[in-house]
Amino acid sequence: MKTEYIINEINNHFAEIYRSASGFVNSGELWNFCIATIKNPITMNEIAFANALGIPPVRSLLQIFEFEKKPQDDFLFTAQQSQWMGSLMGFIFKNVLGYKNQKERCRVNQFGVKTATRFLDGNYVVFE
Repeated sequence: MKTEYIINEINNHFAEIYRSASGFVNSGELWNFCIATIKNPITMNEIAFANALGIPPVRSLLQIFEFEKKPQDDFLFTAQQSQWMGSLMGFIFKNVLGYKNQKERCRVNQFGVKTATRFLDGNYVVFE
């Protein structure tokens, strides 16, 4: 699957399906980071593979954020930012990739994000 397709789906449907996260769209640095991560087929393959191994996509996103941005030790996302990242990953895995089930409240405890959702019963996709 081409990551361009995912980006198009986000641009066309994310805000209408996840209305509570519509304020996230084009909101700045975090949005830009998430979109750049999703556009990269290598990172999307890593996120999907980690999800298959039991690591929620938001947890993977946080790890990539840590590697790329090197935030200070006391850096925390707000509760709203945490929810927005979860909504974006939920949209991708449920609405674009077609995962049918999810396991909520998987422990994360990183940068103020306490829990995240893992997605189940979907086809493993290779991104390009």
